[in-house]
Amino acid sequence: MTNAQLVLEKIKSTLCHEGTTYKGNSGTYMFIEGKTTSEGTINGVVKKLDEQGGAKTAGSFKVLEDGTVMRFTGIATKTSKEITLDIQAQDPSHNSMEEQAEMPDANPGAEPEIEPKPEAIAV
Repeated sequence: MTNAQLVLEKIKSTLCHEGTTYKGNSGTYMFIEGKTTSEGTINGVVKKLDEQGGAKTAGSFKVLEDGTVMRFTGIATKTSKEITLDIQAQDPSHNSMEEQAEMPDANPGAEPEIEPKPEAIAV
């Protein structure tokens, strides 16, 4: 199962109260999973439900293969980032940019590599 699939499962298990229906800041939403790209990105449509049970398209969602939520209408960015980080933390093969920045230097004390610059030639 890809991280994108795990993110959708976590959204279903933590935020959804009936199938793929969840409460957002401005109403009740339902997501419908669409196509999965060859790279593993999952796209879909988000519908906003009214009091009578009718649904209108409110937006969309996109979850990259590594579990990064690019957009998800009706879910706060803070919440989607927390879910992404939680799923990615469970995957030892995934190192986020923040984790890479915290990793110790593989060659402490070594001179940093400096790329040679072309010499200027006076004419």
